[in-house]
Amino acid sequence: MKKDILRVHLVVLSLLLVIWLVPTNYNFLIWNLFLALIPFDLALTIRYLSVKKKLLFVKCGLTIVWLVFFPNAMYMVTDFSHLSSIGTGLMTEMQFFNYAILAVGVLMGLLFGLSSAHIIGRVYCGTRLPVWTLLFYIVLSFVSAYGIYLGRFLRINSWELVSAPHKVFTLFLTSLSTHSLVFVISFGSLQFALLVLYHMIRRINTD
Repeated sequence: MKKDILRVHLVVLSLLLVIWLVPTNYNFLIWNLFLALIPFDLALTIRYLSVKKKLLFVKCGLTIVWLVFFPNAMYMVTDFSHLSSIGTGLMTEMQFFNYAILAVGVLMGLLFGLSSAHIIGRVYCGTRLPVWTLLFYIVLSFVSAYGIYLGRFLRINSWELVSAPHKVFTLFLTSLSTHSLVFVISFGSLQFALLVLYHMIRRINTD
């Protein structure tokens, strides 16, 4: 298990080095992937504390931090909007390379998000209460979708909930609109579908 976790981080580091050393249009993936990895590592830590049945207060605190950072992983789905910088025709070698870098970065971040949600769901909902797991995914999906909206359109960072709560609250009030509602419904539904599908696939592989 520990070796597998190490390998995952080595794969991420390898991709980050490629993005850093090779000229691409998507250097922002370095920061976005780092943020996407945080909820995954937090989920692993929370699972470890649950297995050891230690430090309940710490586990609850880390879960709140996980929830704050979770949208950063699912946020990466919106990074496909940056395809406009290279065009979508896929006709040139440079387009091939940039598209591959963007796609692997987005999908990697998405997998970190899905995996971390699955881990947290099992920690708090167990494996024998599918209704509670379903409710957990529903709430998480739409809360996360709103977090993505705040990050994508209002450029709010997760840590600003602590460093600048007044700013976040003000922007939250001003963001309540048809535009935000349609986004939250659309991306909340997308996340919910992905979370449920990932959950079912994991169950197939473990049964």
